[in-house]
Amino acid sequence: MAAFQPFFSPKQVAKALDASESSVKRWCDQGAIETVRTVGGHRKISLDALQRFLEVSNRTLANPQLIGLRVAPQSTTSYGVTGDKEDQIAFRKLLADGDELACGRILRDRIQRSGAPRSRVADFFITDAMHGIGDAWDKSELDAYQERRGCEICLRLINELRSSLPFPSPTAPIAVGGTLSGDPYQIPTALVELSLREMGWNATNLGCELPVESFLRAANDYQPTMIWISVSTISDEKAFAESENRLVDGLPTETAVVLGGRALASLSTENLQYSALCNALGELTDFAHLLSASKSA
Repeated sequence: MAAFQPFFSPKQVAKALDASESSVKRWCDQGAIETVRTVGGHRKISLDALQRFLEVSNRTLANPQLIGLRVAPQSTTSYGVTGDKEDQIAFRKLLADGDELACGRILRDRIQRSGAPRSRVADFFITDAMHGIGDAWDKSELDAYQERRGCEICLRLINELRSSLPFPSPTAPIAVGGTLSGDPYQIPTALVELSLREMGWNATNLGCELPVESFLRAANDYQPTMIWISVSTISDEKAFAESENRLVDGLPTETAVVLGGRALASLSTENLQYSALCNALGELTDFAHLLSASKSA
């Protein structure tokens, strides 16, 4: 089966483009925007088709928020910009030293000063720090216990940020996720859970190194709108593709599957089934907004 894609009506796309509905329908009929027809004969535009149209026509969405797309802030925030590297280095050193209190203060202070989402600040500091500590461990500059301790500290900090969020609404969209067998990395999937929780989703991190059967049982229990698969390492590309496709084939057609993680950069994805491929948390939240909009439309 094909993984779920959010679909939009010509009216929704027209509002997002700040164009007339008749123009969008004309582009659909001319083939400029690929469409599918419902049983009732109504045009529907997939997320992929809309993205291809924007690329080919060199257009941008004037009102992306109208189809659930996150609007990028107009002013430059103080996270993720040139000049913050010193802050990252300081956080990395404190983490390597095991100073959990100081690391927590850096995260909380940055969130308060910048107004940035918790998940973005955590990703900015924690992902950089763990990559740096991992490299130092590989070079025997740090001991294994320091790398493991850093990981545990980061997980506690992420959970602390998550616990500061309100509990999801009973009507919130549901998402579950984790890593497949062979991928032991805990932090990326914990950051995904935090990011979705911050958006108001009822997101549950299932953990790491789960067999396909466990994902399928969780999908049956939770009935999620979306499943995320965090992919930080792949030891056997063929086995990973077989597992991922077996998972998608066992899911209901309406369940969206999102893949993300650094290991995907060197992996051919043409044989994988997915609804979205996300290289960063921002891309995942953009897709989640689109998915919510298409479900509520």
